[in-house]
Amino acid sequence: MYLQEQESGLQLVHLLLACAEATAKKKTTFVTTLGDSMQRVTSCFTEALNARLNATLTTKSTSSNSNPFTPFPPDSIEILKIYQILYQACPYIKCAHFTANQAIFEAFESEQRVHVIGLHILQGYQWPAFMQALTAHPGGPPFLQITGVGTSHEAVMETGRCLSELAHSLQDLKPHMFNRRVGEALTINSVNRLQRVPRNSLGSLLAMIRDQSPNIVTIAEQETSHNGPYFLGRFLKALHYYSAIFDSLDATFPLDSAHRVKVEQYISTLEIQNIVACEVPERVMRHEKLEKWRKIMESKGFEGVPLSANAVTQSNILLGLYSCDGYSLTEDHGCLLLGWQDRPILAAYAWRC
Repeated sequence: MYLQEQESGLQLVHLLLACAEATAKKKTTFVTTLGDSMQRVTSCFTEALNARLNATLTTKSTSSNSNPFTPFPPDSIEILKIYQILYQACPYIKCAHFTANQAIFEAFESEQRVHVIGLHILQGYQWPAFMQALTAHPGGPPFLQITGVGTSHEAVMETGRCLSELAHSLQDLKPHMFNRRVGEALTINSVNRLQRVPRNSLGSLLAMIRDQSPNIVTIAEQETSHNGPYFLGRFLKALHYYSAIFDSLDATFPLDSAHRVKVEQYISTLEIQNIVACEVPERVMRHEKLEKWRKIMESKGFEGVPLSANAVTQSNILLGLYSCDGYSLTEDHGCLLLGWQDRPILAAYAWRC
């Protein structure tokens, strides 16, 4: 049975590659399938190839007014609910948060005022555990200011309201606490956000971050390379990467799970469509591997901060809470790589100026 599934999967991969080659030659042969992880990912890539071919066949005036990629559903609160499903079911984002929190906590161990700037705060799930940890701070909890950055004003305000309520429950707030003071310890935190910054703007953003002289910069990015100029190479890398993600969803959700459909439809499928169907500037998913991010950060004056043994331990404990054993955690020169079946999916690392 296992060999039959392997053969079926290989046939689907060969079919997808044939579709990619046909797309490059502007031929039109497609299939759509549903079912297990391989069939689902095949369906997503087939739809993306179809979108690319349709865009190629339309006139320039028509294609310039069409955008096959919608980063989020119309209701931004709804996308936060979908991320909540993914956050609870899979360790990818949660592991990045725990790793960053440990690095930030250690960097600010002796500080009395802490300011965190979250470049992609979403629903703020990263910060309750961090706030709880600060309550055990020697000499009492420090003053904590969190500045959230997001794409939806409504969603950011709702996140701020929830975190403020939690802060009130943990300690008494006084008006003077909201005045920023000279010497306040600062951290910049970014999870899956730098990949979306256009390359002609990335240097300016990193320079602005460096000029703020943060104590530590914590970053997590998807560990893959989808920013190459050649379509077929980008397609093949994306196929391998998202096949691993869909395989991990197989181990987490039943095939008929409505939650799984939402995660696939509004997160993975839209990413795949953008990577496969779009070219610059419409292609906003610009994943790069750890080695490339190292070169970028070092070129802008940042120095790597090795993650501590405590961060590694915390991540291993987190993975142990999940029922399936397909997840892997490895170190790479002070950085952590979370993967599925030994295939890296997410990289977490820290920097200082």
